Amino acid sequence: MSYTTTKAAIAAGAAACAMLAMLAAPAGPVAQSSSDDALEPRPGLDPWAVEIEELPAWDLQKSPPPLEARAKRHLEFIQAGVPLEYRSRRNPFPNTPGTIEEGAQLYAANCAACHGRYGRGDGDAGLDLLPSPALLGSLMDKQGAIDEYLLWSVAEGGKPFGTAMPAYQDRLREADIWRIVTYMRAGFPVENDG
Repeated sequence: MSYTTTKAAIAAGAAACAMLAMLAAPAGPVAQSSSDDALEPRPGLDPWAVEIEELPAWDLQKSPPPLEARAKRHLEFIQAGVPLEYRSRRNPFPNTPGTIEEGAQLYAANCAACHGRYGRGDGDAGLDLLPSPALLGSLMDKQGAIDEYLLWSVAEGGKPFGTAMPAYQDRLREADIWRIVTYMRAGFPVENDG
């Protein structure tokens, strides 16, 4: 984004705010404050007087290797979406106690060693991995954690993106991957559950 574009965006935002202020203004007379200091500038930051500097573009190649590896899948998803064979795929399993329990067992057997019991990326097998395993516990409520993305990530793993996440498409049936997704979406156990 150029400085000119940023300046134009700020001007457009200011114009929109002014329009809203006019629309929200009372129709009739309003009592004025008797204080003489009502028009005096107040100390502090004036957000409209701040110079906006253009930030340098983020260069993935200049990022530390663990960050670069973690970001590659996300950038691929943002720029191109998931591969065609995963597009519009939806989890066919309902959020029932039986499906969640099956997913919990599958997660414990296949995922917890690296991602940890609570989905924090702190499983014993994942402690020395760079980048560290994904923080699944906080991923589930993110906008990008859609079914097709999760299926793609688990099925194909992270090898194409330089991470240690194994591909599970030959280890688990697709139905089992969906059960794990159902379990993760239901929420990881809280730490004091035992």
